[in-house]
Amino acid sequence: MSRNNVTKRAMAAIAAVGAMSMMLAGCGSNGAGEQTKDGKPLVKVMFQNATNQDVKTMAWTKDLEKACGCTIEWSQVSDTQWAQQKSATLSAGNPADVTIRGYHPSDAQKYQFFEDLSDDLDKMPNVEKFFKEQPVAQGMVTTPDGKMYTLPRYQGKLYKASGQHLFINKTWLDKLGLQVPKTWDELFKVMDAFKTQDPNGNGQADEIPYAMRNLDMTGFGWWSPFLFLNSTGIATQFNNSPSRFGFYVKDGKVKNFMIEQEYRDVIDFLHEMIEKGYSPKDSLTQDSSKYYASLTGSSDGKTATVGLAITNTASAFGDLADEYEAIEWPASKSGVTAKADFSQDAGAFDDYGVAVSADAPNKDAIFKLINALYDGSTNSITQRYGTIGDWITKDSDTEYTINPKLWKLGANDKQPAFMDRFAGWIPDSVTIKGDTSAEQLKEADDVYADQLKAVGDDYFPVSIVPSDEDSTTLSNDNANIMGAALVQSAKWIQDGGLTDDAWNSYVEGLKGMNIEQDAQLWQKWLDEANKKD
Repeated sequence: MSRNNVTKRAMAAIAAVGAMSMMLAGCGSNGAGEQTKDGKPLVKVMFQNATNQDVKTMAWTKDLEKACGCTIEWSQVSDTQWAQQKSATLSAGNPADVTIRGYHPSDAQKYQFFEDLSDDLDKMPNVEKFFKEQPVAQGMVTTPDGKMYTLPRYQGKLYKASGQHLFINKTWLDKLGLQVPKTWDELFKVMDAFKTQDPNGNGQADEIPYAMRNLDMTGFGWWSPFLFLNSTGIATQFNNSPSRFGFYVKDGKVKNFMIEQEYRDVIDFLHEMIEKGYSPKDSLTQDSSKYYASLTGSSDGKTATVGLAITNTASAFGDLADEYEAIEWPASKSGVTAKADFSQDAGAFDDYGVAVSADAPNKDAIFKLINALYDGSTNSITQRYGTIGDWITKDSDTEYTINPKLWKLGANDKQPAFMDRFAGWIPDSVTIKGDTSAEQLKEADDVYADQLKAVGDDYFPVSIVPSDEDSTTLSNDNANIMGAALVQSAKWIQDGGLTDDAWNSYVEGLKGMNIEQDAQLWQKWLDEANKKD
């Protein structure tokens, strides 16, 4: 054998060893990494939110360093910065050691740069306790192959509420001697009275019986007029679920309401609202800011001009909030059992609390840090609301009261905590008093107790996690389907013309875009999610 060949083989062997070393490094290591001058392990943590105070100035972060026996090097990016940087960090494969509120399970499925935390739960007993109390949380971050690349957050029982509620001006109803409408026919009679009988008493025809919000042409989301599907017996889940793209569950089977009669009924209902002058003609095309402004009444904010609207809490009506109350969804017709938006879990859980780089050094310190974040007690609560003594009072081991000054911070003031972007959980045994926005949200949501009960098991659990391949298919199809369906739906709502021939042509068009095949894909993952739960 020539000397050149020997040299080549030796070089190849060295390269193979180097490649193997890189592969092993990519699988993660618990080895020691960078140390500080005092010999403590250094853990680099990235947090996505620049509207809070500098994390390094928050006193409670020192408790985290004590718990992990490490020094934390914090970095913060704004939402705008992260939107620009996220894809670059994924493409380059260099996420921070620990990232809070940065990556979803779907990101980690596509880019294999993250620690599989399912192998590390025994080092994080507080996370294990969290999952035992809230198994749906574990399900929502467990991929189809059993991996767990992110940990979720849970804001507590106070946040188990949908953000989609129907509000009516009760002051107007009382003045006109009217009852809360229980059906669409009764609602139209109320709308006519709101339009013609000067319920705000200012002698002007300035009333908007129903303030209809514009349509999001990418999907069904916050405060969409298509929430009136609940009136037809279809339970929406518009906070965050396949429902945002028309999918729903009936008797355990996944369908898409955009090709069902109930959807057509809602289009006709909304068109009638516009045709009879109960909603402005430009409702579906107006800027959202115009919608929000209408809720607060006249220019001085002292005279209500809106009779009916979909929003999250009465606070959306500003100084006129006391005039409004949440009401159940009126049934589309006699004999129909109306339901409510079933987004309660989506309001309380998120699937991207924290992620760990597979290549991060000082893993033992990282797991101690995460365990501290997820203590379900002091550290979780101070992350969420601020330092005890300054921003929150500990009344007992299970009761805390928020200082009202937290909610009086101005728009330009920096938040003293991570707020709803924290990495942790608040057990159901813990009571938080003084979280006014959450309390208002829960108060509105409680109105729908019976209609939520009527949903039964016909809903998508938050633990539904499709494979990366199917997610890509669904995403591509959704873009085509929503673009075609919502443009046509908006035309029918605004201008009418929804004939049998037009409807049948529309339905066949969506079927040609794989809407039924996509329902079958969601059926597969719904069945898998139900096995997990």
